[in-house]
Amino acid sequence: MEKDLEELEKIIEFQFRNKELLKTALTHRSYKISHKELVLEDNERLEFLGDAVLNLCISQWIFHKYQKDQEGVLTKKRAYLVCKATLIKVAKKLNLLDYLYLGKREQHLDLKSKENIAARALEALIGAIFLESGLEVACEKVKTWFKPYLLRLPKTIGYDYKTELQEFLQSKYHERPEYEVVSVSGPPHNPKFEVVVKINGQILGKGKGPSKKEAENLAAKKALKQLKTEEKEEYIKGGA
Repeated sequence: MEKDLEELEKIIEFQFRNKELLKTALTHRSYKISHKELVLEDNERLEFLGDAVLNLCISQWIFHKYQKDQEGVLTKKRAYLVCKATLIKVAKKLNLLDYLYLGKREQHLDLKSKENIAARALEALIGAIFLESGLEVACEKVKTWFKPYLLRLPKTIGYDYKTELQEFLQSKYHERPEYEVVSVSGPPHNPKFEVVVKINGQILGKGKGPSKKEAENLAAKKALKQLKTEEKEEYIKGGA
């Protein structure tokens, strides 16, 4: 059934000149697969672009708003604002779940699975707005949609192991960690990412999670534990 995209445009307060771009942002891979007779593009490429635009917009916003915060604190705030839980809240507020193009099986998924799909569609929508009207307009939309969650930032934010690992490696070895997705398993609506973190090609830690960001954070946590254990052992040996 065709969606009333003009209705959605009123909700997001943005009108697309290219209506197909908006439809693509809302098209899950399952819909494309189940409608092979149509020439369709799913939203995965737009999601990739939108993720980068979202991170840049949030970074720019909090950089100017919290001028006394150091990098580590800003990174934690950004991580909270772009995490899946916040994306789901924004997507639900925009009623994106009602406008998703899903395959027949995916239409009957549980609410949590549909919310995960809507969160990724939100990133695709941000990518589509960026292509339609540029970075400034996209960032204004991001600011409008995410401002309520910025104002309600918790006093304690989930620990950011990626930042701690980067600071540790730069201070000790003057190197930056590299993250690589080694596998993605599970159905499209509930994927499991496996990520490794490396330095100079050597794997320091592995992590699995429902999103790439969470898997990276867990991999960084394991890498830190391993590095600090090795550092402690070397210190004990040196003092023996």
